[in-house]
Amino acid sequence: MKAKDTERTDRRGVALVMGTFESLGFAFREQSESDYGIDGHAERIDANRPTGQLLGIQIKTGPSYLSERTQTGIVYRADADHVDYWVNHSLPVIICLCDADNQAIYWQAITNETAITTGKGYKFEVPTSQVLCDSSVRPLVDLLTPLVSPDRYTIFKTEDASHGLAKRYSFRVVVNGTASKAEIASIVRQVTADGAKRRYHRNHLVEGRWGDADAHVVWTFVYPTAEDEARSNHICRSLWINDSLDETARPSPLTGENIGSGIVVAWSDYYKFLAQHTSTNTLTKEDYLYAIIPWINELKQLLEALGTDLLALQAGHLIEESFLKKTDTERRRINEIYTLLSEMPLPPFECKSLDTCVESFVADMDNIALYYSDKGRETWTAPNRLQMALQHRLSAISLLGELEYELKRVN
Repeated sequence: MKAKDTERTDRRGVALVMGTFESLGFAFREQSESDYGIDGHAERIDANRPTGQLLGIQIKTGPSYLSERTQTGIVYRADADHVDYWVNHSLPVIICLCDADNQAIYWQAITNETAITTGKGYKFEVPTSQVLCDSSVRPLVDLLTPLVSPDRYTIFKTEDASHGLAKRYSFRVVVNGTASKAEIASIVRQVTADGAKRRYHRNHLVEGRWGDADAHVVWTFVYPTAEDEARSNHICRSLWINDSLDETARPSPLTGENIGSGIVVAWSDYYKFLAQHTSTNTLTKEDYLYAIIPWINELKQLLEALGTDLLALQAGHLIEESFLKKTDTERRRINEIYTLLSEMPLPPFECKSLDTCVESFVADMDNIALYYSDKGRETWTAPNRLQMALQHRLSAISLLGELEYELKRVN
């Protein structure tokens, strides 16, 4: 019976907080039980329109939470893990202590300033003068998450990842300038809300399946800089799934914090490490070009020589044993250059497109050599390896045009 009484008390507190916030011009959404220490979200409504500005709310109800007093307030105690979670949350968080019998709610913002260490945990003084009512609206509005102008971010890439059971989008977003954690969360909410209403389709088949429907799933990846985006080093990623989507069509859930409207954000633990690694392991433009241009020129000559022998092998002017002996030096050198390039530090950001072409070109060349390695001759039949080698030769020749273009653009 005690468990049921406690649950009933908790429900009374949630209902009281919900009704009070809605009377003050906020939309209240109860949070799922799986969230860690956030019982609900309150979103400010302005002129009957949601603003996207939110509060995270922790609700405690019952006499036990009201018993420890000071001259000016009520003491609420919490462990260090919960306080760390609240203080570092993307949303501002407040604690609401509910006196359900007297229909009163006392509240306090959870910040580094209001958190008082006790050695084992923390305590907060919730002023008895700070009752949730009309006079609370202004200080609550001051706490709300910021509104972020659309010019503060750029969508670098939109991908339609839909299938037959769900319409799905993925967005890669770069922040224009510095942004706080709360501002990034606001960007994620805005991109997700707008993204769910997009009508981009990757082909006519997808358009025919989903037509004018809103998305069921939206992923976002946020990057502080364009260079981070080029390196796929996101500072956070998020996932939103429409409540109506059948369980069988849902992607794997994302573990993170709910920032409102069912959007879950996972912050990268490795962003700073990878950003530091990038900054200390990136070549200058001159050092990068000094290294790769001689290799590109050498690979051109190797491609011409190896291509001539491949065509001779195809025409029957060479037997494979003779081809192997004749091209042994070239194939070894291709593999050496491939290894050298793979061990190079990162290219500078302005050479990223060039480096992508170089990687593809060298991979085609190395594949030709691979088919005629000892392992390649064990894996593929003679006709198959010849056919595949000729295909990679044509691909490498095609990539040379892109390489020349990128080199001119970089220079």
